[in-house]
Amino acid sequence: MKDKYKIGNAQSIGSYYIQSNYFSTKNGNCALAVLADGSIDHINGRRCAVLAVEAFIRGFYNSPAGERVLALFDSIAADILKEIRELVYIGKMPCLSFSVMFIRDKQLFYYTVGDNKVFIYDGRDYKVMKERRGQADFGRRMTAGMFSCGAWEALQEKEIVSCLQKNIHPFDKAQSIVMGINKKNRKKTGNATVILVEDAL
Repeated sequence: MKDKYKIGNAQSIGSYYIQSNYFSTKNGNCALAVLADGSIDHINGRRCAVLAVEAFIRGFYNSPAGERVLALFDSIAADILKEIRELVYIGKMPCLSFSVMFIRDKQLFYYTVGDNKVFIYDGRDYKVMKERRGQADFGRRMTAGMFSCGAWEALQEKEIVSCLQKNIHPFDKAQSIVMGINKKNRKKTGNATVILVEDAL
């Protein structure tokens, strides 16, 4: 079966010693992208991010058929937070930013907490989703994306849009965005991850 979407990603470690961003994507008749940022330059940040993404993937694909998407996001996120507190941070509040995008039947469903950002770009307007969760129309020539804090802090909106406007695959657009971040050569740049999803039809 031909994929209905085009997906691209890129990462930079920034000025950190440890990559504490972790992500997963899935393409096909639907698109799923999950991004976690452990937020701190420490092995626990990386463990936290890996656990969060892999726990979400398990929960999402093992969920009962027909369950409402946004309610499912809330439920799985609560389970992940509980698991991370118990296994990684031993009862303390974890340092974690976590985002999900799921696209099906011309609808984008999203969930984001912490310092990550989810956005949508329709070829003219670039819109950052302010709500913790929600949905939006998604169709031809549109791009949905997720940035970790280290990515969106480094670039202005016009620099991001300039990359999104290019007539190239989203993988190359994501690489271009991260190259722009690295060219800034900022001393206190955190891990930067960019994930882009476009309609392939």
